[in-house]
Amino acid sequence: MIRIVHTRAEGTLLEGSRKGDGVYEIVRTRENGGFRWSRHVGIYLPHSQDKAAKMWEIDRAAAALRAAGFEVEVDVDNVTAGRSFADAEADRNERAEGRADRYAERASRNTSAGNARWDRTRERMSGIPLGQPILVGHHSERRHRRQIEWAHNQDRKALDEVKKGKYWAGRTQAAENYQRHREDPGTTRRRIDKLEADKRRLERRLADGWTQKFGPDAEIPTDATLLQDYGQGYGLYRLTPSEEWTATQNADIAQLDDELGYWRQVLAEAEQRGVKLWTKADFTKGDFVIYMGAAIEVMRANTKSLTVPWGHYWAGSGLLIVTVEFAQKVHKSGGRIYTDTLPYDKVQGRLSAEEAAAAIRLPVAEAKRLITSRVREARGEAAPDQPGAQS
Repeated sequence: MIRIVHTRAEGTLLEGSRKGDGVYEIVRTRENGGFRWSRHVGIYLPHSQDKAAKMWEIDRAAAALRAAGFEVEVDVDNVTAGRSFADAEADRNERAEGRADRYAERASRNTSAGNARWDRTRERMSGIPLGQPILVGHHSERRHRRQIEWAHNQDRKALDEVKKGKYWAGRTQAAENYQRHREDPGTTRRRIDKLEADKRRLERRLADGWTQKFGPDAEIPTDATLLQDYGQGYGLYRLTPSEEWTATQNADIAQLDDELGYWRQVLAEAEQRGVKLWTKADFTKGDFVIYMGAAIEVMRANTKSLTVPWGHYWAGSGLLIVTVEFAQKVHKSGGRIYTDTLPYDKVQGRLSAEEAAAAIRLPVAEAKRLITSRVREARGEAAPDQPGAQS
């Protein structure tokens, strides 16, 4: 008996398989579910933990196993709550720390091996003077050629080891920065917006059901309501959610609420540290928004974003202060210029119109320092010359 079991807490696991029985070889293929194996949990479905079951993948795996002669039982629980999001996030951060340690060890090992191989090669080749030509016809010719070929092979291997070290060093840095990047205020605000949109979508479907087209040969649910008849047996119907589906969606909404609460707390803690969360109330027309190391004049402050001159006018120009007047001069045909919108979660800082006008007359180095100081203020960081400053 093979059991495919799903819970939100554990994800989708396959139980009852033994080494060599052929089960994993069947379900590992993409068309049969794409299961994977881990020495910690056995055969599992990737990215299934803390979510409702992916029934299309479970059903494909079960069908493939039954076709191969196995008896399969599917047990799915989409309603019982799983781990809290805080626990899941703590587990992800802990695993990132573990990855950083492993990658750092690999980086050190590869780099040390490459440097040691390089030093050994240089030591062995030290008996041949630099630039010494091969003496063709001399008794040392063959030995000289073998040494040169050996040195080339060793140098290539040393370079490969050093490259691997650099690769793992980069992976180490990425793992070390995992939590910082994940909890970045701008990223967190965008994530909250997406989660809120997902929640609204689920709530609408719970309230109104959903629409689906059926053909003449389709089995139409008895509680479906015909919205539009296309003729010849085709029609658009509104479906009423089943109790099981409703319970699953309610569990999804509860999980979304838990995740939203966690990320809102992350933002609240960031504000307590002095991080500025920009909104429409912080800008008026004529102010300058700091983005990509430049201060760009604001043409309009909207609910979700700022309207600024089109980036093609100024991006890459090296300008520190970008005005609407400058964009009008760059715009070849004159008149109304093209614009871009800059979401508030990407804003890095602000200068008033008076501060920007004064900054235009400053030396470039001083203007850069002013912009950098405003960015650091928005991040809640101390100035470089103040105690506790961060690089």
